[in-house]
Amino acid sequence: MSQTSTAIVVLTSEEGKDLIGRAVARLPQVVKAKASGHLVITGGTTCRYVAKDLMGEDPGRDSFAVGWISEGELGETPAEGRGPGPIFFDEGDAQRGWPGPILEKFQAGDVYIKGANAIDPAGNTGILMASPVGGTIGAALSIVYARGAELIIPISLQKLIPSIAAIGGKLGHGKVDRVMGTKVGYMPILAEYSTVITEVEAMQHLYGLKATMVASGGIDDCVGAVSLHVAGELAGIDKLFSDIEAMR
Repeated sequence: MSQTSTAIVVLTSEEGKDLIGRAVARLPQVVKAKASGHLVITGGTTCRYVAKDLMGEDPGRDSFAVGWISEGELGETPAEGRGPGPIFFDEGDAQRGWPGPILEKFQAGDVYIKGANAIDPAGNTGILMASPVGGTIGAALSIVYARGAELIIPISLQKLIPSIAAIGGKLGHGKVDRVMGTKVGYMPILAEYSTVITEVEAMQHLYGLKATMVASGGIDDCVGAVSLHVAGELAGIDKLFSDIEAMR
């Protein structure tokens, strides 16, 4: 007879992203799209871990991400050392570069994975766009929606904000008078139009555990940490603790 238990876990920013990445990479639709369809993993600090699990090697934070918030500014990773672009699979063949050509092949059942900068309690997400033509989300969204492909958004609950809708039309290149860093636009994504994977969903997919966020933040290495109450079979909790300890 299985034994149930509860626990509280603290996930640092990178640990949370790592577990989210593992969960996304092992979703059945992602596995299928990688092997026999079309799959795109765009650059980002969370998508990095999706790519790591799928490829078996870490593409690197600075070489895989493009836009980020660093040193008190909205900005981009250094161009020197940045990789050639997103990773994509064309019926099992892995490539890297601008995803435009593979998007032309997209159809129902294919998967586009894109990180986001904000999530609200309803599961709506928001993506900052430094590119005046919308970057990787601008290039993909109309094709994904028109053809019935799936948009998967891996995002940590450290990015939780009160409301995506409240942002309204406040952002846009040339619309804000002063910006700390790069000018940005904003792409809101309704929860119903994407599959969102946070630490909560990762607990369910990877360990069969029901998770509830109980706290966020911390100091030193726990800046951006997410604390969760988890409940379920003891074996799942033991595996979760073992995996977290292996990261430290």
